[in-house]
Amino acid sequence: MSRDKNAPRLDDLLSLATCPPEDVQATFCVVLVETWVEQGLTYAAVSPGSRSTPLTLALVANDRVHVDMFHDERSAAFAALGFGLATGRAAALVCTSGTAAAHFFAAIIEADLSGVPLLACTTDRPPELRDVGAPQTIDQIKMFGNHVRWFHDPGVPSAANASSWQSLAARSLAAAHGIDPGPVHLNLPFRDPLVGHPRAVKSVVPKISFANSRLAVDEDQIDALVDLCMQSGGGRGVIIAGNGCGEPEVINALAGVLQWPVFADSRSGCQGQPTAVIHFDSILRSEDVASSFRPQVVLRLGESPSSKVLNQWVAASGAIEVHVSERPSVYDPQHRISLHLSAHTTDTYRQLVAKISTKVSLLRDQSNEWLKPWLRSDQIARSVLASRDDDRLTDGISAARGVVSGLVSGTRVVLSSSMPIRDVEWFGGDCSELVVHANRGANGIDGVVATAIGVARGSRAPTTVLIGDVALIHDASTVASLASIRADVRIVVVDNDGGGIFHHLPQSEAVEAEIFEKVYGTPHRVDLVQWARAAGLPAETVVTRDELHQQLSLPGPRLMRVATHRVGDVAAHRSAHAAIAQALHGAIDGR
Repeated sequence: MSRDKNAPRLDDLLSLATCPPEDVQATFCVVLVETWVEQGLTYAAVSPGSRSTPLTLALVANDRVHVDMFHDERSAAFAALGFGLATGRAAALVCTSGTAAAHFFAAIIEADLSGVPLLACTTDRPPELRDVGAPQTIDQIKMFGNHVRWFHDPGVPSAANASSWQSLAARSLAAAHGIDPGPVHLNLPFRDPLVGHPRAVKSVVPKISFANSRLAVDEDQIDALVDLCMQSGGGRGVIIAGNGCGEPEVINALAGVLQWPVFADSRSGCQGQPTAVIHFDSILRSEDVASSFRPQVVLRLGESPSSKVLNQWVAASGAIEVHVSERPSVYDPQHRISLHLSAHTTDTYRQLVAKISTKVSLLRDQSNEWLKPWLRSDQIARSVLASRDDDRLTDGISAARGVVSGLVSGTRVVLSSSMPIRDVEWFGGDCSELVVHANRGANGIDGVVATAIGVARGSRAPTTVLIGDVALIHDASTVASLASIRADVRIVVVDNDGGGIFHHLPQSEAVEAEIFEKVYGTPHRVDLVQWARAAGLPAETVVTRDELHQQLSLPGPRLMRVATHRVGDVAAHRSAHAAIAQALHGAIDGR
């Protein structure tokens, strides 16, 4: 085990017994940070506060950590989440004591459900100030419950427990990056005085690491998966590829062997593959296709797309469903999964390709008659949407298509929940040259701009956000901080003055108009361009696709507003789906 010759010996740490308590606390925090840095930590999202002083100063003092300061804890938490989304590595997240920690909760839930590593450090009052009415003191012990992979409160730092500091730091970061990545919660109590002088700690000794590896499937599991895939004789199956599905080229090879279509969503990276079907949502709204083409096997890879129509079609088919993911979490809301494999996805697909190749070679011609109509349907849908393109931006569809077509290869994109992720998934087109992120663990609309800041920091690349107006207002404090943080975030907001998604739901027809507008429409009447300018951001309303593309080419932070109408947006969606269904009518022969 290597050792930095300039690093202090362990007995140097133990000599802290003669130091003032504030110096012990400062040294503890420096040891934590140095250990985290040795394990790969490079980013911290911090909100202001007094109790967090020792840890904040240790992070700021380390030149290998980029520290962003956020005005509020919620913004900081989602920025840390975005960094983890972009890099697969945990960011440090730091706040003061009291209700500040409660504002981490939404991002921690999302990190939990999406499997994003995150290191949440809530600082706290010492034990003697708890339960006695001391200000800014709440019960922070295990406050995030089962949403974290590991919780620990080491108590107030003291010389007596100095030998455990490095192990604590290494274990906390390792737990966030485990086989099932996710958030870790450290609750760190400190006593006054909070400003101290760290003692003789310049580097970590010795380097401590925890190794994690993905699970490999054994031969029996592969054979079971092959048997299920071959239930149709290799001829009538569908692969559904979502976020975290694995390497697109290997998935395409598996689809090629089986001659199955790959229903690929915008986050899968698979939309550019020859077997990909991109516009599956609109295609399956066609009764001609949905009723005539029923799979016998559905292979779900990674997370699920947002399409409700797709899930209803799969459920109605009665197909055998299999789920393969690198995480142990199961996607099975309809309780139909016959086999779930948690393993290294790409290695699993390679083994499947090798085994299935010998079984389906004689059925290649027959199974090709299943794949061809799907690919033909997708080509028809693409042509229909292309023929309907207009230079003017009037609805969510044109905004989504304008964003996707206006970005260069490799651009990072963050999609808000509600309509933006659906508009890109259903109508946006091929996103395989982009890197698309979204908070789809809990499907919330909070923290989208903050998430994009973390993505921009982690990727060190320009990041475009497609967001609705209500979601943007949810993240108002982040927008207020964006000019000072100066991350290259380019925000495209679809502004229909309220909750547009509800007009697509049954409530729009079942609830009396005035009540619907108050309860679901929720108009905000905010001039988003003037609001963004007041926060120091360049902001414009863009009316045409060319204007949007020009603004997207400029460095951020900046905001582009696309004005739409809620009722008109519903009409545009229905019209697009109907046009695709009409084009498919009679063009695709069922089996």
